[in-house]
Amino acid sequence: MVLVGGRASVRNRAETFGLDYANLLEALGELGDAWRDYLEVLSGW
Repeated sequence: MVLVGGRASVRNRAETFGLDYANLLEALGELGDAWRDYLEVLSGW
């Protein structure tokens, strides 16, 4: 199962699991930022 494939998919998953859509988008944004920062650190090695 693909967890995230776009905003519509995020909304569907939020509804499926009873999650708050706005909070889920914010959390995914923070996760994306953290992942990008991590990859930048790795690329400096």
